[in-house]
Order: sequence, then C-alpha cells, then structure tokens
Amino acid sequence: MRKFFGIMLLVGAMLASSTGITRAAETFKIGISGYPETLHPAFSSSAVQSYILGFVRRPIMVYNHDWKVACLMCETVPSFENGLAKRVPLKDGKEGVQLSLSIPADAKWGDGTALTTKDVAFSIEVGQNENVAVANKEVFNRIVDFNIVDDQHFTVTLDRIDYTYNAFMGVEILPSHLEKAIYDEDPATYQKRSLYVTAPDTPGLWFGPYLVKKVITASAVMLEANPYWWGKKPQIQSIQLRNFENTAALEASLRAGEIDYTPGEIGLSLDKVITFEKRFGDKYDFLYKKGLSFYHLDVNSAFAPLGDKRVRQALLYAIDRDEISQKLFDGKNAPTLDFIHPDDPVFTDDVPHYQFDPQKADALLNEAGWTRTGNAMRKNAQGETLHFTLYGATESSTGQLIQQVLQNRWKQAGIDVDILNQPARVLFGETLPQRKFDGLAMFGWISAPEHLPLTILKSDQIPTAENHFEGQNYTGYNNPKVDALIDQIELELDFDKRVPLWHELQKIYATDLPALPLYHGENGFIFPKWLKGIRPTGHMYPSSLWAEEWYRTDQ
Repeated sequence: MRKFFGIMLLVGAMLASSTGITRAAETFKIGISGYPETLHPAFSSSAVQSYILGFVRRPIMVYNHDWKVACLMCETVPSFENGLAKRVPLKDGKEGVQLSLSIPADAKWGDGTALTTKDVAFSIEVGQNENVAVANKEVFNRIVDFNIVDDQHFTVTLDRIDYTYNAFMGVEILPSHLEKAIYDEDPATYQKRSLYVTAPDTPGLWFGPYLVKKVITASAVMLEANPYWWGKKPQIQSIQLRNFENTAALEASLRAGEIDYTPGEIGLSLDKVITFEKRFGDKYDFLYKKGLSFYHLDVNSAFAPLGDKRVRQALLYAIDRDEISQKLFDGKNAPTLDFIHPDDPVFTDDVPHYQFDPQKADALLNEAGWTRTGNAMRKNAQGETLHFTLYGATESSTGQLIQQVLQNRWKQAGIDVDILNQPARVLFGETLPQRKFDGLAMFGWISAPEHLPLTILKSDQIPTAENHFEGQNYTGYNNPKVDALIDQIELELDFDKRVPLWHELQKIYATDLPALPLYHGENGFIFPKWLKGIRPTGHMYPSSLWAEEWYRTDQ
C-alpha cells in the first residue's frame, strides 16, 4: 500500500536545430506535492517516495500496465509451468515454494560496480534482522532459505504457497559494497547512519536510468542520466523534482513555466486538475486515470469513544459523501463501500451501505450512550463530551477542505471535532506508525490488484514499541475471524474459491469499519503538449518506473 496526495513548437529546420541544442541542456522540471521521510528504499512505503525512487532504482518485480506480474530486475517470472517455481518440503513438515531467479547480467550500480546476487543477499539480511524495522517485515519473515548460485542467479524459498506465490516483491536491492560496513557496525542504528540518509547523492546507491545528483531536504531532488544504466537510454538528461508545500503554489508555478509537468500520482489533487483544465484546457494535455487508491479515515480503536462500532457507523451515516464527490470532484471520486475497488475482480456490493442518514446516526449514537439536549454537543453518562481529533497532511489543501466539511456535518450530529494537520513526513513517519492520533486520520493508500490487506488488518501487524513499530495496522484492529479469513484467502490458489472468501471479508470490514471509507480516487495528470511517453498504471507502481520511455517532441 501506498499513501497520497513544456514548450515551443518548432517552425523551421535552423530554428529547430538551435532550439533543440538549447532544450537538450534544459532540466525537465516536475512539480510534486509531498516529500518522503527518507529516501532509503527499505524504510518507507509512501507514494511520494515510490515515485521519486522510480527514476533511480527498480524493484525485482512489479505489476505492469496490464496489471500483470512482470520482471524489472529479473529475467523471467517463475511459475510451476515453466519450472522456475517448485514445491519443496520444509523443516517443519509443511510445504513451501522455491523460486529460481536471474538478475540482468549487465546490471550496474551508479558508480560502475556490478550489481550481483551478493546485493540481494545483503538486502535480505537487513530485512530479516529483528532489530531493523523495515517497512514490510512480513516479506522477509516468509523467506526460509536463500542461496546464491552465481553472481547472476539465486534461489529463494518461501514458507508457503499462496495465490501470489511467484510474485517476489518487497525486497529492495541494497548496495552491499557501500552499505554493509555501515550496517555491520550497528544494525539497530543502521537506518539513521545509512548513506541513503547521510549522503543520498552517492552514485553507487542507485541503479535506475537516473542518479540522484543533489538533495535539498523537503524541497527538491535533482536527477541526472545514469552513465551505467544498461537499459534504454533516456532522452531527457536531467530532471528536477520540486516539492510544493501547498497546491496553490504548485499551480502558479505550472502556469508561470517554472515547472513543466505535474504527475497525477503525487501532483495536484483531482479537484485542482479539474479546475485547471476548465481555465487552461487549450494549453495543456490532460489525463484522468482511475485506479486502486483508497481514501479513508483510519480510526484509532484505542481511543475510547471510537472503540464502539456503533459510534463508527454513526460517523459514516452522518456525513454526505455524495455531496463531496459532486461539489469537489464533478462527480468523480464517487463514494466507496470499502477498500476493494469496483474494477477489482473480487469486488462485491453485497455489503452494508452507508448513505447519508442523520436519523440513523442519531439513533446509533443514542444507543451507544451519547445523547444530546437540543443543539448541544453529545455527552455520556459521566458527563464527558463526544470529542476527537481529525488528523491530516498539511500539504493537501483538498484534504483540508474535506476535513472542514466532515467537521461541520459531525458538529450538526452533536460531535465535537478538532482538526490537526501535520507535514506528511511527520504524519506518516511518526504519528500513524506510533499510533499517536487520538481520533481519526485522513489519508489514502494505493495497492496492487487483488491485494491482500494483510499489513493493515491482521492483528499481528499492529505497530508497537515492542515490535519497533512495524506493521501498518494503525487502527489497532483485532478480529480473529478476519485474521483467519486473510490466511484462507492467501493460501487458496483457485480464484473461484477465493472470491466468496473475499466477499465475506468485505462484509465484515464494512460492518466493523476499522476505517471509514470515503472514495476511490482518480488521478489527474497535466502534461505540456510536447511531453510524450508517460503511461500511468492505476495501481501502486508509479509511471516513473518507466521514465526512460518519456520523451520531448520539441527537440
């Protein structure tokens, strides 16, 4: 899962030639909204980090534009049919799967050092260390054996055969020739001493079509073409990613020509793109892409009033999500039933629906013991006011507008709500992982097709100090039936048999409401008319992973 938020036509050969030389030296400037808490690929899972790292490194496998598993740092996706995956007995008597993989023979780090299986082995060593809090520990916990065949080939054995058995994702390759000595010195503090933190412009940290040339923390990242990139050479030689603290400044810079392009994944919010197109639609190209992003309100179940399911259901009945969709998004971003997108083949609408209904909200709150007199705020038998805080990111002006709409609706229902917004790096780097929010937190995440919500719903994924705040179950949701269903879904290889299990999981989710669903988001892209080759995916793997395909037509 992941979180959110051009130019001159050439008129003649001589002019085209001279202009092309000038433009070739220009930096392609991308305006983004947000900045990651770290550029270390193993320690974050935010959308903005994923977008930036897409230019400078590659996952072993991804979901491609057709939503199919594909290799980026391997040669062939293993399967039982092609013989690169095979069932193997494990020491505990169970059955696992062994995958045989090959990394590209000519792969190199940005300093010219060969990228080999030793780097993969080091990455797994880091991820499996119990004193190192990587973003997705579960991936490493499932690796029971890893063997280097030679510099290019390796086998990895996983502790189970699940429906994604051949998708080896989540292990981010790290440069052992630079990072191992730092890690060996003290694994527990490696995260803070890594070169990704202290010297992110070190060429040998990266291996994508671009290298990080310079970092201005929280403001900008400058990239340049990687001379050791073994794939298709990118036409665009240098890129600047500029972070804008507010979307008004991002929009103004786009109009002023200070930036060239803003990506739908982490650029202007959908409402801003819609408004921008109405004003300047003849000067830019626009693309709206539906996708697997899910905007919602995480509920901290440890906060007493919200631990009551009736209160959570009342909160959803008390807000008008259709009103938000129509007024802010021209009908786009329609309200959602739960975390499964309607285009996902496992989706069902046979779950509880929560249309705007103040009377139902009132009844549920009264039943839960939160009553009111006249227009006063609701109180319980102890005289305590029904009150909580609604958290969000300071970078999202649209999110802040939605917060105000929600606050007003809940006030009408007799619920006192404060709004507290934090920089995204604080919200996602500390407040959510350490469950410091006393109420609700509004944000979005984006996933892959038929993505198992293991890290956000299973009880063993609740971050605590004891587990070094690993896991993304920020709500603290704990339901043994859901734990069992997730295990069942994961191990069922027959799609037709998985579907009813998914439907049961969705019904429980929509009833329990560990998070309050708002909408599945669309992304709006604003292109200069000379920029071509960008293909959004609609899922968690960003368009920047194919940046070498981008090109300008004005050169």
